[in-house]
Amino acid sequence: MKTLSLSKPLWVARVTFRTGYDGYEGADAWGGEMDAWIAEQEGGARTTELWDFRRPYPPGLRRYYSQFAGARYSFVNGEEFNMGERFVVPAESEPLNEAAVRGATEMAFVGFLPNEPVFLPGDMIGGDGRPHIILRPSVADGNGRAVVRFIPPLDFDVPAGSAITVQPPGRYQLVSDDAGANETAVGESTEYTLDFVEVPI
Repeated sequence: MKTLSLSKPLWVARVTFRTGYDGYEGADAWGGEMDAWIAEQEGGARTTELWDFRRPYPPGLRRYYSQFAGARYSFVNGEEFNMGERFVVPAESEPLNEAAVRGATEMAFVGFLPNEPVFLPGDMIGGDGRPHIILRPSVADGNGRAVVRFIPPLDFDVPAGSAITVQPPGRYQLVSDDAGANETAVGESTEYTLDFVEVPI
């Protein structure tokens, strides 16, 4: 048996929604919106941006940044904010990356506390127009620099400070040939199952 590795593997996705048509807001109203959105795809003639809905933000980074929640920070000269004002570090922050070149499978991020775990296997990053999955845990070194290893390789150069960790998107094409086959009983919810494949850039 001979196994061949694709030079450019593509992501595939199956998305399932359960919604209805009886209502003006919330889940009960998504049925009409789903029908309109499916029609807008024109049978796959158009593309749409999607991200991994299970992991819209890396759990490793969320764990790292959560330690700063509620902390109070002062100016460099020691002066503190008045009236309760303060710097805020969100639980979902974008860390700064060093530049990475096309074809790279590693990228460095900086600005972390030394020796802190920051990324976990399965975390997703982007920056070149498609998502990449991190393969190994990443711990910041003594200078606060963390290197991540990922696949697939970068399609384009990613300049310093432009990597995406919040909902890193890819561009996908609807490939379901029965996207409108959502039989519905009056008054009951409808289940949509849509298949997508990543579109090469």
